[in-house]
Amino acid sequence: MTSTAEILSPAPEAPVRDPLPFPHRASPDFPAAHDRHLAWPRSFGFLATDTERDHHLKGQFPLIAAMFYPNATGSELDIGVDQQSWYFLFDDALDEQWGSSPERVRHLVGLVQEGVTGQASPLPLAAAFADMRQRSCHGMPEDWIRRSAAHWSSYLAHHVHEARSRQSGAPMPLSTYLQVRRHTIGVAPVIDLAERLSSCVLPDHLYALPHLSVMREMTKTFVICDNDIVSLDKDAARGEQNNLVLCLEREHGLSRPEALDRALRRRREALELFTSAHQALLASTATDHLSPAERDLLQRYCTEALQTTIRGAHDWHHASTRYHG
Repeated sequence: MTSTAEILSPAPEAPVRDPLPFPHRASPDFPAAHDRHLAWPRSFGFLATDTERDHHLKGQFPLIAAMFYPNATGSELDIGVDQQSWYFLFDDALDEQWGSSPERVRHLVGLVQEGVTGQASPLPLAAAFADMRQRSCHGMPEDWIRRSAAHWSSYLAHHVHEARSRQSGAPMPLSTYLQVRRHTIGVAPVIDLAERLSSCVLPDHLYALPHLSVMREMTKTFVICDNDIVSLDKDAARGEQNNLVLCLEREHGLSRPEALDRALRRRREALELFTSAHQALLASTATDHLSPAERDLLQRYCTEALQTTIRGAHDWHHASTRYHG
């Protein structure tokens, strides 16, 4: 059985392969959040055996939540931890039970989708989602609730596309894969929750600023590249064909090292574009009409929602035993 010490050990200094311009951060409540985090999935009937418990612990979901939301503590951090737990319970269910049939995935997605508006299906995955969604929406403004509902709906719906590809045995073309993956990577709901947990909730007129749109898209691109690089061996071993590196390899006739190098380059370029858009936002005349409070809110959103997502995902990818045995 995996010990708590083994799970906690990577937390102080997560290994990073490429230097990132954002500091490594984690919530000081991480150890306590780790100690209490199994109670929530168990309350919905998950993790009934030691094997299931150990598999879940290896994901180190309190660690990634603590790095995504370094300002959150207590019950607020627990929402972030539970969201990460749910993501991977859902992911494992697709891999092991539902994902080979588009019809089954569509049925599952429909049940979970009800929870976007707070309706709880008796299916454990759907009931857990509805609970997590209800807690995250409590006290939040309508702008945020509407945006985050759209992001969750898109995340769920695009898993049907992935199931169709698996059933047909035909891998997605690179352009299609990236279009679908931008949704199923789940970055948008992570950023949404950061608005709540780091007190940087944007009204619609700030959220829609073009430079911020670029930064959000580059955040997704960075995390897709990073995730597909670290999961490459795992995906290849189980026959998963929809991985950025494998798509590049097939579509451009590259060797595995060449495709990996190109994925690394895409990740680096995404970070460069993110940084350029951030600098342009700070210097942009488009924000001159904003109040000092609005400009401060924008800067907080950039650092506490977007930068923490990039750095947290990168640190977790290279620490989690979900990808490294």
